[in-house]
Amino acid sequence: MFDINTKNVKKGKNIFYIFLAIGLLFLIIMGGIFASSIVKLNSLDSTVLSEHVEIKSYINDEGTTMYSPVYYYSVNGERYTCGSNSSSSHNPGTQNKTIYYDSKNPSKCMTEYSKSSNFILLAFMIIPIIFIVVAVINIRKVNKRIKAILELNNKGKLIKNLPYRLENTGTVINGVPIQKPVVDYTLSTGTQITLYGDPRNDKKQYDADGMVDLLIDESNPDNYYIDFEINRLSGNLPQDYYQQASINQNIQNNLFSSQQQNFNQSGDQQINQNNLQ
Repeated sequence: MFDINTKNVKKGKNIFYIFLAIGLLFLIIMGGIFASSIVKLNSLDSTVLSEHVEIKSYINDEGTTMYSPVYYYSVNGERYTCGSNSSSSHNPGTQNKTIYYDSKNPSKCMTEYSKSSNFILLAFMIIPIIFIVVAVINIRKVNKRIKAILELNNKGKLIKNLPYRLENTGTVINGVPIQKPVVDYTLSTGTQITLYGDPRNDKKQYDADGMVDLLIDESNPDNYYIDFEINRLSGNLPQDYYQQASINQNIQNNLFSSQQQNFNQSGDQQINQNNLQ
């Protein structure tokens, strides 16, 4: 059993919890606006064509001119105005539109422009839904990753004090680029592989010994974990420490044994041929 600290990996999950919270917040706000608009529209039992349209405009913080129409209409000889609850960079024009109003209270109204804008809002609700879906998928991925790391308690081989390098992940948090450790490792079979560690969401780049530790399932090299400190709970063994020289020697010994075996097979074949002659 090993002392495996997955806090760094879990920290990456926190980012997706923020995505999830933002997505849920905007979905609730936008959904609430749309729902209240539908309730209001259903309460309006009469319609009338507007008599006059006034376009109000203003310039927003980005320097874009935004337009919002105000519609004038009459019911039973009484004149009313009905403004839009939204604005757009597109000028809606001064064409008269249908006004929805409450026959018992004609001042309670909704413009056709607002009705259309609300259904556009419904289409834009796909954005927070995407946030939520992406967050849930990635949270599940991180949970699966943590489970795979913990399974190395049963199948993992510990290699301590490996040299490493850092590579950028392309992610920047609070102005700090997130990096991941990269290790070149030689399996006991002699195969050399490059292993990419989990992004250092804790922004850690090194520790006291300047090396990293590796826990790997050599029967399935795709399952491994790189961290700055991994130890056996029962105490580390001398053979846990990385020694490139001994690895190279093992490779040479295996190569020599293979060559010797091929040589012996060739000799046996030559003797058999001489006996046949």
